[in-house]
Amino acid sequence: MIVIQLIILQFIAHLLSDFILQPQSWCDKKDKKVFSPYLLYHGAIVLITSYVLSFDFGFWKAAILLTVIHFMIDGVKIYLIKKTKIKNLFFADQFLHIITIIGVVLLYNCNFSIHFLFEMETKTLAIIAGFLLCTKPANIIIKFLFQAFSIETPVESTDNDEKSLPNAGKLIGITERLLALVLILLGQYEAVGLIIAAKSILRFNATQKSEYVLVGTLLSFGIAAFAGIAINLINGI
Repeated sequence: MIVIQLIILQFIAHLLSDFILQPQSWCDKKDKKVFSPYLLYHGAIVLITSYVLSFDFGFWKAAILLTVIHFMIDGVKIYLIKKTKIKNLFFADQFLHIITIIGVVLLYNCNFSIHFLFEMETKTLAIIAGFLLCTKPANIIIKFLFQAFSIETPVESTDNDEKSLPNAGKLIGITERLLALVLILLGQYEAVGLIIAAKSILRFNATQKSEYVLVGTLLSFGIAAFAGIAINLINGI
């Protein structure tokens, strides 16, 4: 159980360093060069969050290893994007990061053993990770899913009365996912269905926009459902 707790803690550190604490401007500037100062800045954040959230004084060795591997994965990804012109390597990149976290934690436990500064509840850690996943990381995941399936954002109407508010969709998505996750954790699955049904009542003049919102809604609630199921599975271990 203590190994699972450390894996969850490192997953939380990953969500913070790779999504929440990394500005989009850094991502844009990193993609222009294989090795840039912003890649180093990002590496520093990875190192700090990984070590601090381990709550284990001896984890510094594993934190350095995680940072080096993270740096190498990001560097190779940027190189491949520039050489092959394949833009959507997001999911392969994230898969490698998660596998690295699991592997390094298991390696650390085998060689040094885990010594937390204080006791923690696995359920609490899993819930924190789930709620973090449903915020900015989920928005980015949905964006890259749209890119993977070549789903383009509908063109806004020139009518001022029909223009969307800036970033309103992101806020709505985060709010609905957090609400859905709370309801799933409370076992109120019927309420989640009612929310989806209520949102589907919305009608748009353009079919393209209707389909865009529907896909986004299903992906949004799907991520919340995945987080809720994962938390319940972890609690059952």
